[in-house]
Amino acid sequence: MEFSNLFFLYILFPAVILIYFLLPDMRRKNMALLVISLVFYAMGQPLYMGLMVALSYLNYKLALRIDPDDRSTVLLPVAINIAVLAVFKYLDFFLATIGLGVEGGLLMGSLKVIVGGLNSIGFAFKEPTTVLPIGISFYTFSVISYLMDVYNDKIDPEEDFKALLLYFMMFPKMLQGPIVRYEQVAEQLHERRHHPRAMFEGIQRFLFGLAKKVLLADYCGKILAEVNSGGADTTLVGVWFAAILFMFQIYYDFSGYSDMAIGLGKIFGFRYCENFNRPYLSLSITEFWRRWHMSLGSFFKDYVYIPLGGNRMGKARQVLNMLAVWALTGLWHGASWNYVIWGLYFFVILAVEKQYMSAMDSIPDWVCRCVTLWLVLVGWIIFSHENFADLKAAFLAMLGFGGWATAGLGTRILNSMPLLLVCFVGCTTFPARVKRIFNGVCDMGRRRSQANLVTPLRIVHLAISVIVMCLLLWLCTVSLVGSTSAPSIYGNF
Repeated sequence: MEFSNLFFLYILFPAVILIYFLLPDMRRKNMALLVISLVFYAMGQPLYMGLMVALSYLNYKLALRIDPDDRSTVLLPVAINIAVLAVFKYLDFFLATIGLGVEGGLLMGSLKVIVGGLNSIGFAFKEPTTVLPIGISFYTFSVISYLMDVYNDKIDPEEDFKALLLYFMMFPKMLQGPIVRYEQVAEQLHERRHHPRAMFEGIQRFLFGLAKKVLLADYCGKILAEVNSGGADTTLVGVWFAAILFMFQIYYDFSGYSDMAIGLGKIFGFRYCENFNRPYLSLSITEFWRRWHMSLGSFFKDYVYIPLGGNRMGKARQVLNMLAVWALTGLWHGASWNYVIWGLYFFVILAVEKQYMSAMDSIPDWVCRCVTLWLVLVGWIIFSHENFADLKAAFLAMLGFGGWATAGLGTRILNSMPLLLVCFVGCTTFPARVKRIFNGVCDMGRRRSQANLVTPLRIVHLAISVIVMCLLLWLCTVSLVGSTSAPSIYGNF
């Protein structure tokens, strides 16, 4: 289930908060949060809930047996989790690559047979539309980070299975991250505070994320679908217009979901890691990947790049290590060759930047930002075209071989300018500056000792904040009534 769903927003979410905060102690709160997380998962994919719980229990038992002096004790559980991910996400892709693919997919065919059999004996499972367990990629990386940190003696293995299952399956982060490491929430799983201000900030963060998803990403997606369906994306102007739309759509879609997850976590007393930091302002591709999907980048750095040797074994080995990281990064995003090409595309750019980074210091910042953004745009074109024929047509259009523009495209672009302007401004430091000025004017920057002091200006600050939050919720509701929010792009990964 998406967070941008009216049932979640107006029924499930309020009920969860009510139940959670009515319970008197942390043990009951954790149990309620665990049950809610399992129910939330089952509402989206009930057939796999048992598998995820069983896999979590297996990881719990194997982690207790990890010996920091015996590498085999961690290789086995890591291999099991990678194998599960590989079967569900890459088996059909591999079979198709070697010419043994089955129409519709081997796994999908098998799953439909299983669902049909279960329904024939009284169950009522929906017709499966995907074989991929929801959130399996994020789940797998969370588990691997936990296992590796136990092996590296950074953390002690969790002895309470229910606490570990809550970490693995916690509904705010389960479906699309961030990839929260166990050490970041270990203490909070057992003891955490619920401060009214933190809860208010969590709700505020959630609503801003919801607005990014519903009011910006979804509308960019709708216009993009119209452009693609009309064939405008195979013209010079159309392909770049489509790339810009997708650039904004994927940013506001994924960063919006991350904001919602971080906000929900904060409501329940958890502090999740940040996942985005205005990536489209980057001066280089290296900086871009320090700002985009930061929890994924740190995962590959700490659990792949550094263990392979990082930059400690010479230039040639460093390049090979980067190649491995970016091939895996591309493949993690999906079982399709365009994702692998996308990963390798960034590997080439990053390898070049490593060699000439010092020379880039003399280039004006605005030039670096423009070049970086152009390279990112080209990358999104690769990312968004799984079909090679469509990808070839897009690149030919980029070079001007598809004509200038289709009829009516200019009008569509003009009509989209207000949305694109808002999207552009939202990617800059302007919103943060407005917030900082607003907080300063309303005297919100006092010392911690005066943080709870009530003043007229702070009352005004609270009132305006509540009005803005209600307005955003109303706008999102109006947008969702009579339609459904588009599925999150990263929900497919």
